[in-house]
Amino acid sequence: MAHGSKNPEWAEPFRQMAATLRKDMGNEAVYLCFLEIAKPNLLEVAEEIMKTSVRQCRLLPMFMAKGGHFDEDIPAQIAEIQNIHQGLEVELLQPIGLHPLFFELMCKVIKAL
Repeated sequence: MAHGSKNPEWAEPFRQMAATLRKDMGNEAVYLCFLEIAKPNLLEVAEEIMKTSVRQCRLLPMFMAKGGHFDEDIPAQIAEIQNIHQGLEVELLQPIGLHPLFFELMCKVIKAL
């Protein structure tokens, strides 16, 4: 899940990343959604997932850190989905920015500049 923007070009790197991951992991293993503004949103992706045999998924917020969206908005969307699609389990992962590998990569990029 990425945040979303009114600018359609903003979403392109996320779409490219999802396409690359699908090549390696399979179409049913990778879905991209946006928290707000851009499409598809989490509910729309959940509806697509329900058309498959997948019933467990992990949601990785493409955010640098925790905040209101992570603490409030995303859990509310997950609760809505689980109310509508009771057979679908959604595990909320920590924001990508908190992963040690991501942190290490950012440091390497900054030092290389």
